[in-house]
Amino acid sequence: MSGTADPPTSAGSAEELRPPRDVVLAVRLMYAGAALTALLGLLRVIDPDAYDDALDTSSGTSARGSYVAFLFVVAVIWLLVARYCGRGSRRARWSATIFAVLYLASVVGALALEPRLDLYNVVSVLIAVVAAAVVWLLYRPDSRRWFLRTHPPTS
Repeated sequence: MSGTADPPTSAGSAEELRPPRDVVLAVRLMYAGAALTALLGLLRVIDPDAYDDALDTSSGTSARGSYVAFLFVVAVIWLLVARYCGRGSRRARWSATIFAVLYLASVVGALALEPRLDLYNVVSVLIAVVAAAVVWLLYRPDSRRWFLRTHPPTS
């Protein structure tokens, strides 16, 4: 009979478990953001004198070590947020959005105060572009459905 509906297949449920293309791309960009952030930390270690003026505290001591450690922590946060966004965590999507907005604001502010064309600023701008692209991808229509879906129960 041609009027009968085909029985549901397991492919539909498997399809629902996979993140949409926009989310997959956003996760990959977050991995790139983590790598760029770690690169920024390595650049600070390799060329420590480049930003001593910017990192000097009022007491005259350098905060370079703390800043490098901070950059590596931020790289790990990129990886964690990417992992949970790939799983559909709404909190991770909000975290990605908040971190991206804060980073974009800090880069714009830093460039407004001291617009230099050096490797550090180029990498910082690349990270900002990645962050903006990630947020855009996380709020596309397919991505919204991914984050708004009900999560299957886990056992």
